[in-house]
Amino acid sequence: MGDVEAAAGLAVWGADPVGAEARATLVEAGVPGLLVQKDPTLWGADAEAEAKVRLGWLDTFRRSRDLLPQLAELKAELADLDRVVLAGMGGSSLAPEVICRTLGRPLTVLDTTDPGQVRAVLTERLERTVVVVASKSGSTVETDSHRRAYLRAFLDAGFSEAEAGRHFVVVTDPGSPLVEIAEEMGATVIFADPEVGGRYSALTAFGLVPAALAGVDVAELIDQAEELHASLSKDRDNPALALGAALGAAVTAGRDKVALVEDGTGIVGLADWVEQLLAESTGKDGRGILPVVLETPDAPSPAARTCSP
Repeated sequence: MGDVEAAAGLAVWGADPVGAEARATLVEAGVPGLLVQKDPTLWGADAEAEAKVRLGWLDTFRRSRDLLPQLAELKAELADLDRVVLAGMGGSSLAPEVICRTLGRPLTVLDTTDPGQVRAVLTERLERTVVVVASKSGSTVETDSHRRAYLRAFLDAGFSEAEAGRHFVVVTDPGSPLVEIAEEMGATVIFADPEVGGRYSALTAFGLVPAALAGVDVAELIDQAEELHASLSKDRDNPALALGAALGAAVTAGRDKVALVEDGTGIVGLADWVEQLLAESTGKDGRGILPVVLETPDAPSPAARTCSP
């Protein structure tokens, strides 16, 4: 299967010669070390200014440790609320959904505007429900619609405004419009890391708050991230470098599609999560990778199924 590069329980197997050449080029340019140092020039001149304030994902585990006492206190305060609903779209909801499904923790994700699905979620066990409203910008229309729908449901069920507010936890960036709204509602507000983009926010408050409320040991997740971080600056046994080089070399060679198969990984929903990460993170300047989720390695592609008689 070729060389294996492994760290913190992750491994990349069998880079082909083109990928190996690309990897050697990255090492020679010092990319692993520059990445860990959060060097914004790695993203090119056009993106340098934005990269300076968006690379917190590389070591977010350090700042997220500060959240642990607050999360423990919040979980104790809301101990009587054991039904966790996450209202969030895209990157704000995929990571905690994957974490909770994989670890078998109950989490209801509200990431649709379909009236029937929204109504179904609103009618269940309101007295035991805590709603985590997650929006980095604080202006996500769908998420705010969910917040307003749930607030109305609580009030219609006979909750006072103060009682209803206790059932909401708002996760957003400092200074977002949601902060003032949450304070008016009497909801708990937990700030996310403003230096981390939404789709990279798994280990910020966006991922950790709903996961912690659902019963996940989030301290263990942070420990695992710290263990993997130690590999990012290495020239060998660096799965991130090996995988990045393989994907980049493939695209350069004209292979711009990647099949994602989570079967056998033990991580429920991994393929859908990675699909969103790749699709939203690449495609700039007309270049990118088209991710396709398959059920098994030998499954026919979506195109093949579409074209079959």
